[in-house]
Amino acid sequence: MCMTQDDREIAAFFDRCAEKGLMCEFDDAEREKLARFLLHWDVQGGQRILEPGCGSGRLTWVLAGATAPGGEVYANDLSPAMIRLAHERKLPSYVHFSCGSVSHIDREDGCFDQVICLNVFPHIVDKTGALKEFARVLKNGGRLWINHFRNREDLNHFHEQAAPEISGHVLPDEHAMRRMMHEAGFDVTDILDDSGGYSLRAVKHS
Repeated sequence: MCMTQDDREIAAFFDRCAEKGLMCEFDDAEREKLARFLLHWDVQGGQRILEPGCGSGRLTWVLAGATAPGGEVYANDLSPAMIRLAHERKLPSYVHFSCGSVSHIDREDGCFDQVICLNVFPHIVDKTGALKEFARVLKNGGRLWINHFRNREDLNHFHEQAAPEISGHVLPDEHAMRRMMHEAGFDVTDILDDSGGYSLRAVKHS
């Protein structure tokens, strides 16, 4: 499990969230927004999906159903407590959970069809390293998604008012996101930022 001191501090924060039973299920408003995201992601049976920041596995469960038959979901999180909750869902054998940094994914180059980051990107300390790792494990033409249930302005305000461990975790502006994506080997094709939340789609350079 490869983690920096910053990673360990964030992991400890989300361990405490897990112990309180937070972020274990989607509420009704989140399910409505998730339905829109799922249409955009268009996950198909047989696809291999990387899910960074899987938390308790609430989205993993949905992706497991969407990738059947013949697919794989590789779900990763910094928090050991969240990963334990995810394991308790007893998902199918083609779902794999890993605890550690998303800057080091234990998979071969070009193995995933999509990377789906739901409600996690601001919490990634080494965003540049993570994006380069996402590009490494994605197939040419593979898609990277950055999604949040809140729009960028509301999300950043929420984090600023939250616990000290995450108060500085913000979603960068469009210019910074496009620059980071390009430098990591992605082309940004769409950014939606409205009352329905935030959605960025990027495609790995072929």
